[in-house]
Amino acid sequence: MRSDILTFASLSSNHAAECMSMVQEMKFSSENEMPETDKDDGSLVFYDVEVYPNLFVVCWKREGEEEIQRMVNPSADDLEPLLDQKLVGFNNRRYDNHILYARYIGYTIEELYHLSAKIVSSGNNRDVLFKEAYNLSYADIYDFSSKKQGLKKFQIELGIFHMEMDIPWDEPVPEELWEKVQDYCCNDVIATEAVFN
Repeated sequence: MRSDILTFASLSSNHAAECMSMVQEMKFSSENEMPETDKDDGSLVFYDVEVYPNLFVVCWKREGEEEIQRMVNPSADDLEPLLDQKLVGFNNRRYDNHILYARYIGYTIEELYHLSAKIVSSGNNRDVLFKEAYNLSYADIYDFSSKKQGLKKFQIELGIFHMEMDIPWDEPVPEELWEKVQDYCCNDVIATEAVFN
């Protein structure tokens, strides 16, 4: 909704800049409600993100807990409490952190998709990344793992259930398949915790 209103504001024929500024100040609410957390409780939070042209999914869970939180197209306000946690991901310092940070500073879903494509296609080119995003997380398993391989390979080696995603990453996801993307993201969160342990 925020992106629709921002687009509408930018198309103002007389006061586009003023309208866009007003939209930036607006507070939007979301269906995604963040459970109450104690940021000083010291528990680790494992997370993963998925990005498509029309869909941004963040899934996360506390260490040792079964329940996985699913956030669909979360706003910056939705993400803020999550960013206060001790986040642990897999290859997140090179990808997920930057996607979270971009959304936090106001990127639209479409802009996240373009950023994601740039990150994936740029290899190790740090020009497409945010220096502020590297330390959003507490740890990146890939960084301290002695075995440099992808999460899927760890899943196979450890006998962890793994899912393959057959939805092309560069095409919009039909709304009836959004839950499938969430399930895939949740599976990666479970695998991330298992690899960590």
